[in-house]
Amino acid sequence: MARFLLVLKPTGKGPGAASAGSRAQSAELLDGLAPVLDALSAEVDHRTPAHLGALLRQGGEVQRMQLFADVQSQAGGRALELVLLSREPMGLRAPETMKTFERLVELVHTHLPELDLVFRSDRDGPCPPSQQSGGQAGSQPVDAPGGA
Repeated sequence: MARFLLVLKPTGKGPGAASAGSRAQSAELLDGLAPVLDALSAEVDHRTPAHLGALLRQGGEVQRMQLFADVQSQAGGRALELVLLSREPMGLRAPETMKTFERLVELVHTHLPELDLVFRSDRDGPCPPSQQSGGQAGSQPVDAPGGA
């Protein structure tokens, strides 16, 4: 199963800029995903104030992908986590899922410039660094070449 993760943090302007910890901020972060979801032809099948689940049928039923968005509370404020899942095997580097993930990164960069990329699983590793480790996972630009 292929699984790719993005973690984004609001910069303090635009969607999600409401006071930290507010339900309004969570809703604004998820609402800001609308143009991204439209561009991916994603169909939202579940939504709460801090979570969204959507189905992408770009490759038909065989290559069906799921996108989950969660607003997480962290020590430094809120973070938006986007997870793209498919049944494509990672042993083959999941080329179709990876292509969709790269498109997702591009769309987030285009439509949500007020969010800073702080973690990208294909580039930074399988798990975000802990807050205590002081890792700077987001030090590369969004369009940096990915490795797996």
